[in-house]
Amino acid sequence: MTHNSKKQILWIARHANREDFANPGWGATADRPHDPGLSTDGRKQAQKLGRRVATLDVDRIVASPFLRTVQTAHHVAEATDDPVSLEPGLGEWANPDWFDTAPEPLPFSELAARYVRLVPDCETCREPSFPESKHESLARLGATAQCLTDRYPNETLLLIGHGITVLGVLHGLIGSDVPDPGCPLASLTQVIRSDGEWAIRTRNDTSHLENGARATDRLA
Repeated sequence: MTHNSKKQILWIARHANREDFANPGWGATADRPHDPGLSTDGRKQAQKLGRRVATLDVDRIVASPFLRTVQTAHHVAEATDDPVSLEPGLGEWANPDWFDTAPEPLPFSELAARYVRLVPDCETCREPSFPESKHESLARLGATAQCLTDRYPNETLLLIGHGITVLGVLHGLIGSDVPDPGCPLASLTQVIRSDGEWAIRTRNDTSHLENGARATDRLA
């Protein structure tokens, strides 16, 4: 029996609240304004997300390499006792309206020195380009999801990325006609592959957060 005929579970999470969302003036004095970390309430959201994920029997966490996603993944991994791999292909949309140059995450060595759950992965699925159209970003994210789910067919994965990451993963696994209702901060989406076909089982779940509906204030 090939892995395509088995059931495979994939969870996708958006990072928790970021410093510049909580403090809009933060970027004016930041050394790395393109790569904010989590805000104080974002760290609490990430911890609550971790407690939820600890009930889901996840085998492996793979995160975008940007600071807010790494921090979210680290809080989750502290609750689940899982390793965290970084995958550039899950990274933020390199939108030229947002960035003057290609947005660069911190080097892995520096991140790993701060966040002990990080482990090096064997091979990158995709690298973002710059500038990148929305279509190109969604295609890159979808291809990354296909790569990771094929690489780990017998594991339940949690992918932690950005709002567009969730949509791109769904485009890649299910199709480009998937609706786009936005994606709340620290939300969970579940897709399951059965008999070779992926289907959404849960979308944008924030029931693990206090006042979870407030997370819909940041859908982009």
